[in-house]
Amino acid sequence: MTGMGGSLGTSSTYVTHRFNTALWHQLGLITLLILAVVVVSLLFLRRKGIESGPSGEPMPRKILRLGFGGLWVIAGLLQLQPQMPIGLPTAVISPMASNAPHWVQSMVNFGTNAWLRHPIVGAAAVVWLQLGLGLWLLFADRGWLSRSAGWASAAWAAGIWIFGNAIGALFVAPLSWMNGAPGAPLFYCAAGVALGLPATWWHNEVWLKRCARAFGILLAYFAVLQAWPGRGFWGGGTTKNPGAIMAMAQAMGGVHQPALTTTIQNHVATFALHGSWFINLVVVVGLGVAGIGFLRASKPSVSLAARVYLILALLDWIFIQDLGVFGGLATDVNSMLPSALVGVTIWSAFLATSSAPAVTLSEKPAPLARRVGAFSAIAMFLVGALPMAALLVLPGATADAASASGSGVASVALTAPNFTLTDQNGGAFSLSSTRGHMVVLTFLDPVCTSDCPIEAQQMKAAAEQLGAGSGTQFVAVNANPNYTSVAAIQAFDTQEGLSNWADWHFVTGTPAKLAQVWKNYGVDVVPSQNGSMVTHTEPFYVIDRQGVVRSTWAAVTGGGATTILGRSGTALIVAQVQAAS
Repeated sequence: MTGMGGSLGTSSTYVTHRFNTALWHQLGLITLLILAVVVVSLLFLRRKGIESGPSGEPMPRKILRLGFGGLWVIAGLLQLQPQMPIGLPTAVISPMASNAPHWVQSMVNFGTNAWLRHPIVGAAAVVWLQLGLGLWLLFADRGWLSRSAGWASAAWAAGIWIFGNAIGALFVAPLSWMNGAPGAPLFYCAAGVALGLPATWWHNEVWLKRCARAFGILLAYFAVLQAWPGRGFWGGGTTKNPGAIMAMAQAMGGVHQPALTTTIQNHVATFALHGSWFINLVVVVGLGVAGIGFLRASKPSVSLAARVYLILALLDWIFIQDLGVFGGLATDVNSMLPSALVGVTIWSAFLATSSAPAVTLSEKPAPLARRVGAFSAIAMFLVGALPMAALLVLPGATADAASASGSGVASVALTAPNFTLTDQNGGAFSLSSTRGHMVVLTFLDPVCTSDCPIEAQQMKAAAEQLGAGSGTQFVAVNANPNYTSVAAIQAFDTQEGLSNWADWHFVTGTPAKLAQVWKNYGVDVVPSQNGSMVTHTEPFYVIDRQGVVRSTWAAVTGGGATTILGRSGTALIVAQVQAAS
């Protein structure tokens, strides 16, 4: 039935419009901030007359800075997808943590709940935060400005890894390097820390060897996991009961994406039916060779390891990870490119230590264009970072999540059909008697123990938010032809704490009268075989002071009135009443 189940849709015309509007407004703010940066730069920075010299940036650092700067820009652009406000927490993050330990789920739920209270704020903030972060890394090539970009990148990536990536799904079986473990954000975080350190570290051989060995341990660990018997990677299984590698390819091939990548995934799945052992052998050997090479931490071994890992990562990115950005609601390029970039950077650093003298990252001012670009990027970053930080403490909940629950809100301009029934006090109640007041109308089953109590509590909470001064009347029509007595209505009110609510009207009547009201308002009622609760559609209607229906939507429930979705349902009622007032 429409409105039942409380599952969130990832796309909503209402939410998309709100998301686009927020982005346009913030783009205007960013434009003004950039203009201010340009003016200040021209008035003050140029007056100093200090010549800017070469940055002296080590080539390995430059590779890492430009590489991850570009990856952050791509990640920011991917956040522009209209499904992101609702889809990111519900279709990407929550499923990832669904099989994780309770303590991991608790951290993920903390983040997703904060997001769903204000999904437009969160989605728009991430766009500018990640675009700004990427451009900041691309422009700032020297001094404290460049190092601070690294630390900002590390901090944001760490937050994503913990709250958005379920700690890289390290506690979710089957754990595999092939489908993204230990999580792409971990490599962004490591790269940010490296960029935040003084440039002299890039020529410190002890530090470089430790980095290479840490990377080698990580690869060797995943090689062992991949080779471990009984984890499903060696066998192809069957079409109905696929092995781990075939299941990965089938999952990626089943999502909406370009025909070329779908074809690739289908071919991989077909080959994996009988050739999983070969695919897994290549992965195990490749990870093992690369891991040992980085562990040895010598120039020849690291050179070989980096080449092997680069080839293996690219193959996995194409044939298993679906090029990262095409499979489903992509938020980044997945783990292969960032991890390969880390490996190539370590290789480049080993080459640099034996071929070039140590240099210090210049503290001299960068060219004016670079400084303007860097400060403009910081302004963009702050436009996203500040609302994202506030998201954790912003009170209440917006109506955005509720409007994306699959029901949507329809605008209407029809006179509300009148009816006269009996209220919970045994007196006559006519809808026409509410003229001059805003009215919220719905249909409830007095013996329901699932959705109806939630909807009643949403209405009560909405009344509290609107305040007594609004004069809004809340009307519920009995939706159960088997329990039509006033006593049944009163029992429901007592159970839900509604008995002393002056603006509440729960009305009932004979089955024939109720059936006519259901017909007039498009409510389908299907009695159950056991004669108790019924199945019924659960529309809400907002009626203005002239008796005209202004909007309607299916009820929004989500396991309780105290859930994020429940509070969003309350916010939706409030928003529609205020819009129609």
